[in-house]
Amino acid sequence: MEKTFDFDHFESRLPWGQVKWEPAELEKTFGTQDVLPAWIADMDLKTLPEVQEAIIEAAKNGMYGYTKVTDEVIASYLRWQQRRNGWNAAADWFRFTPGVVTAINLLLLSETEEGDEVLIQRPVYYPFADSIQQQKRVVVNSPLQLRDGRYEIDFADFERKAASPRCRAFVLSNPHNPVGRVYTEEELRRVGEICRRHHVFVIADEIHSDLIFPGHQHIVFASLGQDYAENCAVCHAPSKTFNLAGLSFSCIMIPNEERRKRFDQMFARYCRAHPNFFAPVAAKAAWDHGEAWLDSCLAYIQKNDQFVREFAEDTWNGDVKISPLEGTYLQWIDFRRLEPDAEKLRQKMLYQAHVAMDEGSMFGPEGNGFERLNLAAPRNLIEEIMDRIAAVLR
Repeated sequence: MEKTFDFDHFESRLPWGQVKWEPAELEKTFGTQDVLPAWIADMDLKTLPEVQEAIIEAAKNGMYGYTKVTDEVIASYLRWQQRRNGWNAAADWFRFTPGVVTAINLLLLSETEEGDEVLIQRPVYYPFADSIQQQKRVVVNSPLQLRDGRYEIDFADFERKAASPRCRAFVLSNPHNPVGRVYTEEELRRVGEICRRHHVFVIADEIHSDLIFPGHQHIVFASLGQDYAENCAVCHAPSKTFNLAGLSFSCIMIPNEERRKRFDQMFARYCRAHPNFFAPVAAKAAWDHGEAWLDSCLAYIQKNDQFVREFAEDTWNGDVKISPLEGTYLQWIDFRRLEPDAEKLRQKMLYQAHVAMDEGSMFGPEGNGFERLNLAAPRNLIEEIMDRIAAVLR
């Protein structure tokens, strides 16, 4: 019998200090608590029952000491990657970090030097630039080009910047946050060839790689071939996929042995973290039992995406553009025709519509006039968000 999951039901997250809904965090981030949150990239959808059951069973132990990632947990992750992405990876490539941003910082430390240039592709997840600057490296932007409503890589510009003698790394977002692109094998090979040719190390943030919609396929960067694998680290996590962000558990795959050694040195020097006691338990349960839940969840999110597109077309008659959602549960919405001033748009969203999305400007100046909407929520919340926006933007 096919399993069914109730994604329409919503329970308050307020008692648990969860950032997305916590009043003090909303006040700090947006200057008001009187907003409906649709911002930070975690879900307002319950994870699968097997994860909850595994956590409850582990809690019965009553002793929550220092924890390691066991061989069984790593094997579960590898089986998941093989089933979902056709990627056959080796267990000894695996490294744990508390989060992908932590891993990016450690990889910058292990693979680059102070003053080196690091490529990104704005509009892009803002902690990329923050991490580069915090490690005293130089951000170099090769912006994505918006052509006929779809974002594409400017390969000529990318190679020109990668060819700089000081450019030593590139942080890839695939699927891309926030624009929702899932890069094709051809695109990834071209990027990989440019980076190999100019000795630029690839840090592949693939945290959204399980969230892929029909007609698209995620290609793990390291699966392109040994030459590509030797020049990269791939960052995954169960957090986006199964709504486990609060457990702080990421999987970093580093195929090259010398690079692993350098990474281990940086981890020992700056991190020295053990996993949250419940994280490996929850991750293994998700990877072992989560496929039916994930497929149902993706179908639900896709219906939310379709609802917003139809709502926008009916309400604004083409004046609001939405990028195609190939992957992630984050919708990238262009409001520039209705409000070209990014600050005025922010004010209207927060203080008139009372909706808190991630403002496009956070992802770089290329995002001015855009908003990032989190679709991983019950339909009634998405409907309320769109009704509030429509009452203000005309």
